Amino acid sequence: MSDDNNKFTDDFYDLQYLNRRNKEYNKQIDDMNKEDAINPPHYKNVAAGKQYMELMVDMLAGKTGVEAHLFGQVYKYLMRCGNKDDELQELRKADWYLDALIQYKSTGKVI
Repeated sequence: MSDDNNKFTDDFYDLQYLNRRNKEYNKQIDDMNKEDAINPPHYKNVAAGKQYMELMVDMLAGKTGVEAHLFGQVYKYLMRCGNKDDELQELRKADWYLDALIQYKSTGKVI
């Protein structure tokens, strides 16, 4: 009976160890995902060593509101084309926002 008790105790501690390791691993994955969500690779070194946010500040200078948003979206999808999602998907998104920007500039309304 004592061997059975030792086996149970050993298994219990092995399970506790695995649970701790699993929690540590999940935390590491969560930490990596948080970093990627803030500064993912497709936003780094976009052009001439500048990052996405630096370029957006330059591109949107003088633009405001809806125009700034739509213009920024067009630029974003063209800038990262082929670096995040499928190229055609990125181009279609850029095209959709460009159509919306043209509509807004023409009529003052968004599609």
